[in-house]
Amino acid sequence: MNFSISVPELCLVRFCVREQTGLLSSEFVGQYSLPFSSLKKGYRWVPLRSRDGCSLDPASLFVFVWYS
Repeated sequence: MNFSISVPELCLVRFCVREQTGLLSSEFVGQYSLPFSSLKKGYRWVPLRSRDGCSLDPASLFVFVWYS
């Protein structure tokens, strides 16, 4: 995925996981949001949280982050 960020200081990155339950429907599983400026390059673990912000430990995502 490629996109441009005009003001990185104001940018938030949100990871959202959904389970597809039907052809056109899905259910929320977990999410995590963080400021773009705190994202470091490389492989990272992203913890998942519930809608109200509670930890869903040990649920997490393993992502590769790269930007230039």
